[in-house]
Amino acid sequence: MSKEQLLQEFAQAYEHLMETATLAAQLGVTQGRDGWGPREIVAHLAGWEVMARVRIPRIVAGMPPAEFTDPTQQTMMNDAINAAMVTLVGEQSLETLCDMLRQAYQRNVELLRSLDERFFQPSDYVYERTKAVIEHCHEHMQQLAPSHS
Repeated sequence: MSKEQLLQEFAQAYEHLMETATLAAQLGVTQGRDGWGPREIVAHLAGWEVMARVRIPRIVAGMPPAEFTDPTQQTMMNDAINAAMVTLVGEQSLETLCDMLRQAYQRNVELLRSLDERFFQPSDYVYERTKAVIEHCHEHMQQLAPSHS
């Protein structure tokens, strides 16, 4: 997959997620299967993209990702960051949160487009993170989908 195809898939995943979150909210979904509702999911992903705007240039410059090697510590840090993002957005409307996420991911697409093709090879952090975001969007879309029990 080319760099541009990957970036298009990345943008489409975010747009589809925002459509799914908006539809879920219109259908009265306030919580998904994981306890998060549309607002929390969009806020969480906006936080990811805001943080990526700082992390990606550091990694491209050869600095290690600011991650813990201990999975328990990393999970605790991720949970704290997610809780902080959800708290920071307060009672913002889903529409406002979608706008925040759209601006954040679009800035990152511009940043990623400026990077050399070598960062978009499997096993490179930038490539792997971009693929992981796409997968994470799909996971959240499934969480927001009405259950068919």
